[in-house]
Amino acid sequence: MTLKELTLRSFRNYDETVFNFSDKINVLYGNNGLGKTNILEAIYMLGNGISFRTRLDREIIKNGNDNYFIRGIFREDNLSYDTTIEINYQKKPKKVFKKVFMDKKEISSRKDLIGKILYIVFLPNDTDLVTGEPKLRRDYFNMLISTISIEYLSSLIKYNKLLKMRNICLIKKPSEANIYNEEIAKLSLYIAKENLKYSKILEDKMNQTYETIFKNENPYTIKYLSTIEDIENENDYIKKLENTLQEQIKMRTTYFGIHRAEYQFYYKDSLSRKFSSQGEKRMFTLIMKLASEKILSEYRNKTPILLIDDAMLELDNMRRDNILEYIKTLGQVFITVTEKEKVKNFESGKIFDIANYQL
Repeated sequence: MTLKELTLRSFRNYDETVFNFSDKINVLYGNNGLGKTNILEAIYMLGNGISFRTRLDREIIKNGNDNYFIRGIFREDNLSYDTTIEINYQKKPKKVFKKVFMDKKEISSRKDLIGKILYIVFLPNDTDLVTGEPKLRRDYFNMLISTISIEYLSSLIKYNKLLKMRNICLIKKPSEANIYNEEIAKLSLYIAKENLKYSKILEDKMNQTYETIFKNENPYTIKYLSTIEDIENENDYIKKLENTLQEQIKMRTTYFGIHRAEYQFYYKDSLSRKFSSQGEKRMFTLIMKLASEKILSEYRNKTPILLIDDAMLELDNMRRDNILEYIKTLGQVFITVTEKEKVKNFESGKIFDIANYQL
């Protein structure tokens, strides 16, 4: 999967700009504040429908305008034709329009867009995956698995919808809460099974990737805690929901289930969140993202696009150089840099001096 051409119109600090990219390394060079990350954000949105920086589209519009437009022309591996994705957002006095098109056909739901364009995003705040709230880790795995499996994505959407309805019942009509139990039990056990499966797959791929890059073996462990480990089947799940109903009513929520699951990350048998250095946490997330690239390549038979935004600042020179050499062996890469000396690592790539582009 490669992005051949990107058009931005009234997007962040860009008036109207067209980029034509290399199918391998693309270096976005320039001082902070010029708009390097904005390009990564636009590429991400073409594959996900929303930004990784904000959920408010009005914040993306260039000052003085009432709309933005993004177009990406993609070429899938081993195919002879292109795929065009467009996002058009317009803010009117009484109504807001946001339309997403793939090859001129409108996409009505993000569900139909996710997985069409594969990408892995490396961001400066990625260490939050190690140190932050459990929801960040759940969201990461949910997106990874959803990109591989439409069945998982559909099940996750359905589970969240039913859970929301059940929680409303616990507050307003407690006697009706149990009507959702059977379906929630079925979906929960499936989702938990898939998360356990992919946590082990990711752990294996991380250790393989680390060994490839640094010639050291197996420093990483991932443990998945679903909060329903003691439940063996749907009947047991339903019984637990029924037997704890009064507690749930009192707490005004379904207080256990895969929506409360946690992932624990270990480096050399120590819990990374508590005992790893900042550099080790950074390395964990970098290796996790690179391992995710391998998983998507293998399970989707497509090569993801890599979007790298200053994610290696805290690494020493040797580790950073080793990772950069490894990245060169992968698919299409977009990487932002601020220091000229770092550009020399990508002599074979296409370098964009962002200061020279229309802003």
